[in-house]
Amino acid sequence: MKSGFMEFVATKLILDHPGQTERWYAKEYLQLGSNLSDAKNPEESLANTLAKQVREGREPRIKRIRKGGKYLYFPAAMTYIPDTNEEIFIQLSLSKEELKDIDNLVTIEKFKNRDTTIKWLIQEGIKSNRDYLNKVENTISQIEILKKRALD
Repeated sequence: MKSGFMEFVATKLILDHPGQTERWYAKEYLQLGSNLSDAKNPEESLANTLAKQVREGREPRIKRIRKGGKYLYFPAAMTYIPDTNEEIFIQLSLSKEELKDIDNLVTIEKFKNRDTTIKWLIQEGIKSNRDYLNKVENTISQIEILKKRALD
């Protein structure tokens, strides 16, 4: 297998899409046009590579957690592992202009209601700020390590 798959998964795919299976990451990587395996079944080969590298501790940037009978992969620095089925209700305040923009998207039927519109806008905002959010998460992880060391 040519190099690059594990690096891309660890630095991009898992950061952008935490909580997926090894097959999902392999399939996604291959769909991006990468051809890294001479195997007859490259998806299976890449998935097995990811599973083995993480299982054997050779990829410290990634951790895996068993949920629902399958392993899901997350950035090692991620301190909170969300329940992938968990939806949390929140309440928020918006300006009239923000609400107008949301309602415009509902009016043209891009989305069926305000809830799905707001959820999409939040998800897109998180995606576009992923690098910054990862830096924040890494900083929090370092702070927690320092606090733990201070208490030992």
